[in-house]
Amino acid sequence: MIALKRNALPIELRHRLHMYPEGGHKEFKTKSILLQFIGDLNCEELKIYEILETAILVEYTSNAGKPYALFRADMDALPIEEKTGVEFHSRHRGWMHACGHDVHMAVLYGLIQRVCKNLPDRNALFLFQPAEEGPGGAKPILETGIFEGYDISAAYALHVNAEFDLGTVASKEGVIFASPTEFEVVFRGKSAHGSTPYKGKDTILPAAQFVQSLYASLPMILSKDAPHVLSIGKIAGGQRKNIIADYTELEGTYRVMRMSDKDKIDTLMARLVKELSDFWGIDGSLNFLAHYPTVVNSKKLVEKLKAVARKSGLKFIKCEPKLTGEDFGFFSHKYPSLLYWLGCGTEGMRHDLHTPEFLPSDEVIEEGIMCMYNLLSGGE
Repeated sequence: MIALKRNALPIELRHRLHMYPEGGHKEFKTKSILLQFIGDLNCEELKIYEILETAILVEYTSNAGKPYALFRADMDALPIEEKTGVEFHSRHRGWMHACGHDVHMAVLYGLIQRVCKNLPDRNALFLFQPAEEGPGGAKPILETGIFEGYDISAAYALHVNAEFDLGTVASKEGVIFASPTEFEVVFRGKSAHGSTPYKGKDTILPAAQFVQSLYASLPMILSKDAPHVLSIGKIAGGQRKNIIADYTELEGTYRVMRMSDKDKIDTLMARLVKELSDFWGIDGSLNFLAHYPTVVNSKKLVEKLKAVARKSGLKFIKCEPKLTGEDFGFFSHKYPSLLYWLGCGTEGMRHDLHTPEFLPSDEVIEEGIMCMYNLLSGGE
């Protein structure tokens, strides 16, 4: 165990968190470590609230008459076997902070640490949020009503990315992240011997027709000027080569940049399932699983980031939107929001997010803290 010191460095926290990655809504050790480090600050100005099972909200109130800025860091890790070779590698076999959430939490802790030291005349909320990678933590936290008593004027989040160099931040106004939706389709029929298919109700053929019709129809209902992707990632059906399949299941995902396109795809899939089920005399069901809305950046806050970047000695880059998803989107549809990329790319570290080699340098932590603190102290 690493011995804690007063005002322990965010780098120490990052290393500790990296050693114990955990899945969504199971971040119990992560939460324990965070509470230990935050408590070690001995900052009387902080109020700590525990939400759900693993989330932590830290409140700093300087002036009860002013609005609050909300800063959010995600907590969960990914089921990936680490291949970085560092001394503080994952001790949880098969799990890794391969999306940089260890860095995000260290930045948020460092921001809290700096607030406790400088006591700025700003009100702030610091949220450590579970399950960003799935099944989602932002929505259930909002549904608790924990923020209803606060006047939140802005919400902020960052995400490390080796596509951008260390010393840069990247963002854009409007939609920056897509809206991802996961779905499953199940067809249920009746089994029979392969020599007498008319005695059964096959589900393989309707499933194949669903896939073909879905892919063929998308260009007919979605415009070309808004990027989108749809993939059927899994099909499972049948029991044996000479038995009519009485059960076939499909799983897939799609991502859109316009919420109106989501409505079109959902309607199309529901219609296809019903029409195919009716035609073949089988039962069909469509279930939507995890879903995040688009992440939408406030123009005003993007302009603020540009000014803060200059003040922080960082280079601002206007980036293109990505078809990746982020449940910070739930916050961005409720409050004026800003999500930005924090560059962590170096000559020796250009690995993509969600890969076994992804390991940002500790240097990026201070840059994140500095940028977030200047976003806070710069006012709203």
